[in-house]
Amino acid sequence: MPAHIEAGSYRDVLRLPSALRIFAPALAGRLAYGLLPLATLFTVHQTTGSFAAAGLALALFGLTSITLPLKSRLADRRPARLAWMALACAVSLAVAAFVPWPVPFVALAGLAAPPLGPAMRSAWRRLTEGTALKERAYALDAIAEETLYLVGPVLAGALIAIAPARWALLLTAVLLLAGTVGTVRRAQPAVGLPKARVFDPGPLRSARLWGVLAVLAAAGAGISVAYTAMAVTAQQAGHPGAAGLLEAGVAAGSVAGGLLWARRKHRRSRSHHFAGLLAIFAAGLLTAAAAPGLLALGVVMALAGVAVSPLYVVAYLAADDLTPPEHRTEAGTWINVAANAGNALGAASAGVLTDRHGPSPAFLAAGILLTATALLCGVGVRLEPARLFRSWRARGHDD
Repeated sequence: MPAHIEAGSYRDVLRLPSALRIFAPALAGRLAYGLLPLATLFTVHQTTGSFAAAGLALALFGLTSITLPLKSRLADRRPARLAWMALACAVSLAVAAFVPWPVPFVALAGLAAPPLGPAMRSAWRRLTEGTALKERAYALDAIAEETLYLVGPVLAGALIAIAPARWALLLTAVLLLAGTVGTVRRAQPAVGLPKARVFDPGPLRSARLWGVLAVLAAAGAGISVAYTAMAVTAQQAGHPGAAGLLEAGVAAGSVAGGLLWARRKHRRSRSHHFAGLLAIFAAGLLTAAAAPGLLALGVVMALAGVAVSPLYVVAYLAADDLTPPEHRTEAGTWINVAANAGNALGAASAGVLTDRHGPSPAFLAAGILLTATALLCGVGVRLEPARLFRSWRARGHDD
């Protein structure tokens, strides 16, 4: 597929046969992941009286994302397995809502959590096959996901404000199970897949995919540092609740960026796109280091957020370009794993930086990291002309 954006509108995407019948329940299931962090944090804290235990529970849930590629590989061959994963995850969350020590059950929920995002992107590839709508479908998916991560915390916070947090966790379990079952009813197994071995590296054989994963890990680290630094800035300003609004601003910017990105025609290489988008976010981080107040910081980070959704769209498309059809769903999950690993590293680094030096050096460090990554991507553009790239693809993606 060429690197430029393909024709069609969001309405054309949703008019594809069965698209709405798969997409709508998948959104309900993915909304559960927007509720889960706050619902888990406050459920564990209210049960144990410890934020340390709550943080441990969330960390364990996050670490289980390393199982996403394997779960996606299994679900690609038999989509019904997603429903069984969702059932195990929902039961684990329901048990965690009522037991005196919920941490291990949250970890079990993470191990069983169904990969709904990768499964939906697999469905988009199937639904858009033979059309010119795949990139527009990916953009719609990324925008919807960002919106859910904006709505989910608000909904969880509202529930926690009027009732014990366990009810928000139970709603999370119900949404996840119902949404997954609804998605599976219309899902179809991928065809022509070779027999897979459990420890088969699959798409990780592609050296070029490792480059994309490195870019996403750096991006995840920068975004994570930004969120931590925003929270510390709000705390130091005496308005800790403003941290949520600052994060919502980034999410709103990301939604706007996804909408704008999908409307433009893109004819440059994926590397060039990575370089430009990383440069936008890096500029926001470097400016945020000198922001004079919370309002200015919110405006700067909302503007920087326009790069987030397009960055993931480009990453998923690059993963498709660099892997054969039977590995594309799994390759997309490695994008998520890389971003999550970057998030974890960024959060740990930001904690040390902000404790010792305050939020401004953290913004600067993240900005420098993303600037360096953008420059490396830019060098890659010059070192790999389009002619050579097309020649490489014509040889069957041999690395």
